[in-house]
Amino acid sequence: MSYSAIFVDFGYTLVGFRPTFYEKLHQILKDYGYDIDVKKVFRAYVRAMSLLNYPEPTDIKEFLYNLGVYPKENLVNVIKNSDLRDGEAFVYDDAVEFLETIRSMKLKLILVSNSSPRTKKLLEELGLIRYFDYLVLSHEVKVVKPNPKIFSIAISKGGYPALHIGDIYEIDYIGAKRSYLDAILIDRNNLYPEIGDKVKDLREVLSKFSTNEKFLGSR
Repeated sequence: MSYSAIFVDFGYTLVGFRPTFYEKLHQILKDYGYDIDVKKVFRAYVRAMSLLNYPEPTDIKEFLYNLGVYPKENLVNVIKNSDLRDGEAFVYDDAVEFLETIRSMKLKLILVSNSSPRTKKLLEELGLIRYFDYLVLSHEVKVVKPNPKIFSIAISKGGYPALHIGDIYEIDYIGAKRSYLDAILIDRNNLYPEIGDKVKDLREVLSKFSTNEKFLGSR
């Protein structure tokens, strides 16, 4: 049975940000005397994010607990008041090729994003919104990945079976698998060195298409 739709994440899958949210967190911690490896900062933060079921702020105390850092009130407040999403956005050089290929395969293409109101604006500004049949944005549907409900909404729009592609193992990969979807983890910066079943970019995703009957059947 071939796929009915491809679900794809937004940040760090199609679009990157300079600096990244975890680089900002790393710098804040460094300013407070904690020089922790930036990859450990990323992993600690996404573990805290993965506990969310609805679009609420990430629990900063949980994030610091994951790092073994005492949650001093001023440190917690500085992180809470830092806009981690305000980096300069850019489209990865493989994103348009990927999106155009999916469109040429006559598959439905659905964005599934733990989003802010800025997401839709960026999609328009960066010229990406035209590729999507539907947008499933957490700030609109009031539920976030990895909650299966957000994937259920995407399935209701795109059909089943479907494949989800995203950059956070705990949120995108596990969330999709829990929703009985196929999943691909895209790890552009080797933030999950221990995970073998992943790709480094969207071109590597495209290379899988020629050997996967679910893709071949959709042509």
